[in-house]
Amino acid sequence: MAGVETILTLFILIGLGYVGKRTVLAGHSLAPVNAFVYYFAVPALLFNSVYKLSLDSLFQPYYLLAFLIAVVLTALIAAAGCAFFFSERNKEVLVIRALNGTFSNYAYMGIPLVFGLLGEAAYGAMISIILLGNVFQIGGTQFLIESQRQEGKGFKQLLTILDKSLLRSPIFLSTFLGVFFSATEMPLPVILSSTLELLAPATVPVALFCLGASLEFRTLKQSKAELLWLVVVKLVVHPLLTLLIFKAAGLDDQNWILAAVFLAALPTGALAHVMALRYDVKEKETSLTVVLSTLAALVSVSFWVTLLN
Repeated sequence: MAGVETILTLFILIGLGYVGKRTVLAGHSLAPVNAFVYYFAVPALLFNSVYKLSLDSLFQPYYLLAFLIAVVLTALIAAAGCAFFFSERNKEVLVIRALNGTFSNYAYMGIPLVFGLLGEAAYGAMISIILLGNVFQIGGTQFLIESQRQEGKGFKQLLTILDKSLLRSPIFLSTFLGVFFSATEMPLPVILSSTLELLAPATVPVALFCLGASLEFRTLKQSKAELLWLVVVKLVVHPLLTLLIFKAAGLDDQNWILAAVFLAALPTGALAHVMALRYDVKEKETSLTVVLSTLAALVSVSFWVTLLN
């Protein structure tokens, strides 16, 4: 029931954005609000998540590697399907499609769902996977798109790509700083800590509001089969591959396995839409993927929880 309530609350926030854009916000750009989420709210959330946990509880390299392998394989399947079945040849579009098929709704659904099902014993595993997912998937998306947009090759171009995709990425920098402060056990000034505590909770509702405001259901008629493919990849292929890879690797910590599979089984996260909007690549289709996968997750998440619990 808690999972259903979480999903329904998510739809209310998306619905408010949809209605708001067509009433009181008609004619207004949401770009500044989207920038607020990307540059301020998300970094505050990620920094707080890392800073509050010890490094020992965060880093389990074999488990994290297994999770990453599942993400990469799923991303390749998502992109290959779009290229083969739907004749998509644009590389930037394929990168966003891969993100749609692998990036989960970690913050809003992942934390309450996994914590509610597994308790404090799985908290370190959950936060580790969420942080790695944000840095690797969002950072990787930026890196690949920036690579496409940079002309020429060579060391200089590589530095430019790294600079734009990582060194200037608030998601990467906030996670790095969180690790640094956690490792050094350096205390934060009270005023800074209080500011972060105020900023972090804004991430989910504002991102979902922007997502709802961007919805265009006319796009569904044009891309229905392709969106269905991405939803199936996200809700079925991704968690299945995650489970199989953990088992094949002989990893046996149930808290890590269950946390990884449950997080992989979640619908596409709103931050995927933030990235599509940022690069102006399949933004409307991405927003629909988030909504459709979230609706289907009412069934799929319940299936995975029942199967593994």
